[in-house]
Amino acid sequence: MSLLEGCLVLDLGIITAGAATSALLADFGADVVKVESPTYRDPFRIWAGDARHDEADMLPPLFRATNRNKRAISIDLKRAEGRAVLLRLATRADVMVENFRRGVMANLGLSFDALRAANPGIVLASVSSHGETGPDAGHVSYGSTLEALSGLAWVTGYAGGKPEVSGRDVNYPDQIVALFAAGMIASALRAVRQGGCGTHLDISQRDLAAFLIGDRFVAASSGQAVSRQGNAQAASPLQDCFRTADGRWVAVTVHARDRERLGAALPSPEPASPEALRAAITAEVGCRTGDDAVAFLTGIGLSAAPVLDGAGVLARHGTEWSHAMLHEPGGVMVKGFPVQVAETPLEIRRPAPGVGAHTRQILETVGGYGAAEIDALAAAGVIELGS
Repeated sequence: MSLLEGCLVLDLGIITAGAATSALLADFGADVVKVESPTYRDPFRIWAGDARHDEADMLPPLFRATNRNKRAISIDLKRAEGRAVLLRLATRADVMVENFRRGVMANLGLSFDALRAANPGIVLASVSSHGETGPDAGHVSYGSTLEALSGLAWVTGYAGGKPEVSGRDVNYPDQIVALFAAGMIASALRAVRQGGCGTHLDISQRDLAAFLIGDRFVAASSGQAVSRQGNAQAASPLQDCFRTADGRWVAVTVHARDRERLGAALPSPEPASPEALRAAITAEVGCRTGDDAVAFLTGIGLSAAPVLDGAGVLARHGTEWSHAMLHEPGGVMVKGFPVQVAETPLEIRRPAPGVGAHTRQILETVGGYGAAEIDALAAAGVIELGS
């Protein structure tokens, strides 16, 4: 039995932060219903600049990754009749996930109080930029702004260089919040099942990103300078990436214990200073191919490894070595799972759904609607029936 089997999740999440949270719940066995609107889709369905899908594969990889294992329903939540439909489904749900701008849920009449009135045991997970309260709560942010405001960008980059953000294709705060939020939801569900009441989880992406570099805030509070250090590490005389003769990169760490024997191992003047050591490693790596450089460096006792891009990982390890890379039915490679469960292995049971693909099925089996009621709602434009 899967860990979350029997759990019903209403997923109002979009893009990564909300939708990827629910995808993880679906991976662990929850019945996740993706809720979209006839007038508003998840932007990942058509993501500007993503040309990695063609006519035979109309769902972009980003959407497939964040919406696999889900069913889909389409309801117009801007209409009172649509909100009534969602609240009726909420009476049967265990969880609702949303990452709208603060105030949107309340304006729709779907505040936690409204949801709790319909279902006292429901868990509402609000994944937001800045949390439910505070001076920035109403602000909309993206991954790059969250990295800047959390302090993460300030400590990311090279010494003497500018702050760096992970960029649109990564949006690091979105990725990490999905992992933490899914864990919070699972914990809250356990508490409810043990006799607790429903709860509203306030999950701030900015606060989470700041938490992960909390040691830097502690240092700053005591007057220590907090700066960028690139690949360097205080405990190591040298740690960095070096370019090889064939244009590849090799990561190298020189530990303090390595210094004594490097003078004999490197055919160059004894690297007594960090600058001389860097120059010696640069020269040795720069005249060798990537494989030869790694072999030479590990041969003299240093920690070294090739720096692999996506193609390099696949060429070196193939596609079967990790649950982080999977193939959907039909052979299309997709983003896999961050973890695996030995007893009940996670798997992609169904691909990401089309808009409203299961509207009729969900309204019948979860909402208890009859066929005539569903047809009337569709005719009035309150719901959308997928093909």
